[in-house]
Amino acid sequence: MTTSTFVFFWLMAILLPSVHGLVIEASKDFPLGSEVENLAIRPSGSVIATVYTFPHIYEVAARSNSTPKLLHTFANTTGACGITASGSTPDVFFVVTGNFSFQTFSPAPGSYAIHRLSFAKKCGSPIVKQVAALGTIAQPNGIISVPGTPYVLIADSLGGFVYRFNTETLQLTTYFDHPLLKPTRTDIRFGVNGIKLSRGYLYFSNTNQQLVARIKATGTEAILDSNSSPEMVATATPVDDFIVNDLNGDVYIVESDPVNGIGFVSKDAYGSAPITIAGGPKNTTTTTMALLGPTAAIWAKGAVGKTLLVSATGGFEQFVTKNYTGGGKVAMVHLE
Repeated sequence: MTTSTFVFFWLMAILLPSVHGLVIEASKDFPLGSEVENLAIRPSGSVIATVYTFPHIYEVAARSNSTPKLLHTFANTTGACGITASGSTPDVFFVVTGNFSFQTFSPAPGSYAIHRLSFAKKCGSPIVKQVAALGTIAQPNGIISVPGTPYVLIADSLGGFVYRFNTETLQLTTYFDHPLLKPTRTDIRFGVNGIKLSRGYLYFSNTNQQLVARIKATGTEAILDSNSSPEMVATATPVDDFIVNDLNGDVYIVESDPVNGIGFVSKDAYGSAPITIAGGPKNTTTTTMALLGPTAAIWAKGAVGKTLLVSATGGFEQFVTKNYTGGGKVAMVHLE
């Protein structure tokens, strides 16, 4: 064994226990059969969570053992998927609903719509109104607001596009079209999944291609150049969603089966495979099981780089078999 190899394994032996020793807390379970899909944060710091197996929106406090509270049930749809806070109005959110089959892992194109969810002062229940149908988008997934504008960007996992929707004029346009957005499998077709705007870039994940990449963008451009060459951020990752540390560019990746955990790529290591820092395939303790079947991540209020809020499903297989083994939850991963 060379000296450098010895030093590498010595450092790993020291660092890994502390890395995997991150404190993880979790809410109480959502109702059995709830596939907790996406998250947004209210000004109060509480979490709004969507459920894709039921047309439900919940609110849950960002603390251990908090109880999810049902806020709203959508009509004429089977589930709620993406959610984002408005880029211009406090305590207003945009939510996408639609019909998705977990038995075939396929959407019902033409069934999706976007809704506006707003909280009036001193009122615990939101006012919900459908904004528009999203018939052009085959399978909406990740959704983000463009700060200071009426725009939201919407990832289409099946079509392999990023669309831009104007929540005031209701205009829907193709914002970004690139091979790195496309699905590549013939069975479970999930291309572009999570999207984020951070540090002057549009970051995006592709589940089938197992990557996270980024391209210069602000969200205010009418369209991005399809001939551009995005920079690779992470490779060889069973990625679903991710979150960027806006302060330094580090990326935390929500990795599904077989990892079932949080992967990490530092700004200085872009283009590499993530290092698992929480959860993982061999972790079956009560704490790490809180990350089983993770789907999305956001920062807790005022805690960028410190505390992740992660939606977890309790394992995807139960939604295929309908032999439910555990409810979804919101986990809090304390990074320091």
